[in-house]
Amino acid sequence: MSSLISNTELTIQLEELLPSCKNLTIISAFMTQPATRWLGQLTSNNKPKVHLVGRFTPIDFAKGASDLNALRDCINNGYQVKALVNLHAKIYQIDHDTIFNGSANLTGKGLALVNNGNLESCSRVNACEQSKAFINKIVESATDLSLNMLDKMQSFLEQLDNAPETELPAVWPEEILPQTTELFVSDFPLSKPGEYCEIYSINPSLEFAVIEKNKLNFDDAQTLFKNSKAYCWLKATLIANEGNRDLGFGQISSLLHDALCDDPAPYRRDIKDIQANLYEAIKIYAKDEMEIYVPGRRSEVIKLIKGMI
Repeated sequence: MSSLISNTELTIQLEELLPSCKNLTIISAFMTQPATRWLGQLTSNNKPKVHLVGRFTPIDFAKGASDLNALRDCINNGYQVKALVNLHAKIYQIDHDTIFNGSANLTGKGLALVNNGNLESCSRVNACEQSKAFINKIVESATDLSLNMLDKMQSFLEQLDNAPETELPAVWPEEILPQTTELFVSDFPLSKPGEYCEIYSINPSLEFAVIEKNKLNFDDAQTLFKNSKAYCWLKATLIANEGNRDLGFGQISSLLHDALCDDPAPYRRDIKDIQANLYEAIKIYAKDEMEIYVPGRRSEVIKLIKGMI
């Protein structure tokens, strides 16, 4: 059975393992230059194949949680650097037999590489096939970053230099970083509109966290909602089924279950929860495009309003 270790101990173990590894995958919401330079020094001789996946939202760079220059260094070192907007995990996989999972980001504070480092914890987990598949799924779901994209991000951020924190965007414009097409539970509302959701405070870049943040400005919130991956998926699903009878709650649940890419797959009851939350949001932001009604004593049925196809 594995035991908890501090980030200081994690750093010591990584310094022992990285100089001889052949493959390295680091999944970390945030990344900064003290840690990426440390990583570059440890891997300068063995030149492993390195995959880095971070959250990398505009807010993260504006607040200094991540560093564009750190990512430039990594790409110049030949690392594959990828972004996943809903990422919060911190995982270090060395070759195929060693995995560390915990709270330590690939940052100076996260790995206690600087004097005012954080107190983090992690554990060494079993590198079973399921764990490796989970990590691989995260890597595959993320979007590749290039030096050209980083330059565009830098230009975009420079336009926000004097913007108050409340106006900092949580996602990049589509022309800078296209959204992934895969659908995950985190792309859906994790609470009913107006209700507190702890996950939104932890990861404010989630689409519905941004919508909740803008709820006092109805027009902005409505635009964000109608462009969300969850709503666009539902609208496309209804269009694809046009000509059939209106789809009931259970039918949408089944289609949603098949569409989600989470690994492991979510429970049916969790799918029904996020679906119900989405329906509540539709009643607020998209009642001009979709109708939700209950025929007789049956469950809710949803359909596109005529003219929305």
